Amino acid sequence: MATPGRACACSCAAMTDQEAYARADAVFTGRLVQRQVRSRGWGPWKTRDSGDPATLVFEVSAVNKGKVSRRQDLVTASEGASCGLEADEGREYLVFARWDGGVLRAGLCGGTRPAGEQLSVPSVSARPPMPGDATSGLAPSPRAADDGLPVAARVAVAAGLIAPVIVVLLLVRRRRRPRSRRVVGRQGPD
Repeated sequence: MATPGRACACSCAAMTDQEAYARADAVFTGRLVQRQVRSRGWGPWKTRDSGDPATLVFEVSAVNKGKVSRRQDLVTASEGASCGLEADEGREYLVFARWDGGVLRAGLCGGTRPAGEQLSVPSVSARPPMPGDATSGLAPSPRAADDGLPVAARVAVAAGLIAPVIVVLLLVRRRRRPRSRRVVGRQGPD
């Protein structure tokens, strides 16, 4: 049965550049080159939710804080309603992010904004990014995407889809099988 999605709303407290800079593990300027959302569920039961993880890939032009690669992934919620970054491919952003379990994460309330407005933190100078790519591994191709279901649930779904086919095949086979006829004869006197 269909169930309604979660209601989400993001509310951010005002923060200065100094506060956002102090909270961030990485601050950089980069152009968003790819955005990939991983929906939850499996097969026809795949659903989209504003809290689904989205992986954003940036081509980094300048780093103000932390270790950031030339091509850097970060993870956020897929929509602003769940405090995910609302970023458009092709645009440049000043990104404030934090490391969490080896993954760089950012959100709507962390200070990230379109590039153009200078970072107003005293004595912070920009430097080039580290060479190479830093991918989170959380944005597989759609064919290789993990559906998030445990193995037991996948087996149950597969069994539920295969069982009716087997029943139909058995019924068809039973109808085609010739019935043996037993002739009951009379037995005469001994």
